[in-house]
Amino acid sequence: MERKIISEMAEVIRHNIEQRGLQAVNLKGELQRSAESLVSAETVMILTGFVIRQVMKGETDGPIGAVSLARVLEKLGKQVVMVTDAHSEQMVQACCKTAGVKAKQVIVHEDEIEIQCHQLIELYEPSHVVAIERPGRAHDGRCYSMRGEDLSDLVPNTDHLIEFARERGLVTIAVGDGGNEVGMGKIADIVKEHVPNGEKIGAIVATDYLIAAGVSNWGGHALGAAISVLTDKMLLHDELLEIAMLSSLVESGAVDGCSKKSETTVDGLSLEVNLEILNALCTLVYEGLTSDQNK
Repeated sequence: MERKIISEMAEVIRHNIEQRGLQAVNLKGELQRSAESLVSAETVMILTGFVIRQVMKGETDGPIGAVSLARVLEKLGKQVVMVTDAHSEQMVQACCKTAGVKAKQVIVHEDEIEIQCHQLIELYEPSHVVAIERPGRAHDGRCYSMRGEDLSDLVPNTDHLIEFARERGLVTIAVGDGGNEVGMGKIADIVKEHVPNGEKIGAIVATDYLIAAGVSNWGGHALGAAISVLTDKMLLHDELLEIAMLSSLVESGAVDGCSKKSETTVDGLSLEVNLEILNALCTLVYEGLTSDQNK
């Protein structure tokens, strides 16, 4: 029953995925395996933050999913370290405060970024590194927006964090929705063939597990939902906290990555659509918990 419920969760977060050119992605079981791995995690490092050049601020997609997952993990007694850059610093901080997340927050900078990433792995000794909506480098060593806009001068190259983690045998997980996020190297051929500008913007770094969603926040929520089912505890937040987190992001300067406007939308999708996805995941969690009680 668990497997069926989590599989349904994976389908829920595929809503709108065809608009991103990722409808051909078929990663059966990745959500289940990612969640199972996180249940046994000790310290989890979560990487997020995607800058919008026009406003020099981070977008509303990414931090909510990252903080949502951090909240679930902390409820299970895991240690969490949040990693972002200066463009999303205030947003992640505000979102954590709103959600009651106590995770250590680390800000990386472009200067000696490779050394910084190595030191982060050494210092915090994570068992898992999770990237949620974080720009990844393409074949030419640069990173791009979904429209092909070069963001390399604004984005510290945190691909190194994933690379160092993999070299050490740590578990790596990524959530993305456009093909240009770190971790999407796992489906590089699909991105190249189906995503607009895919050959140019496609990220090359792969992760052990990859969750492709219509909106990356939903991937973070789905991980929390799946972990809830696996641990027989309702750990995922409700729509009131979702609204509060999104509002806190906007108040701290975040914009919708598609409209570039400071509004309570995510990737051009209304608050109502985002709440529908969250509530669908919550319903599946309750279905899973009820089925366990009836065994």
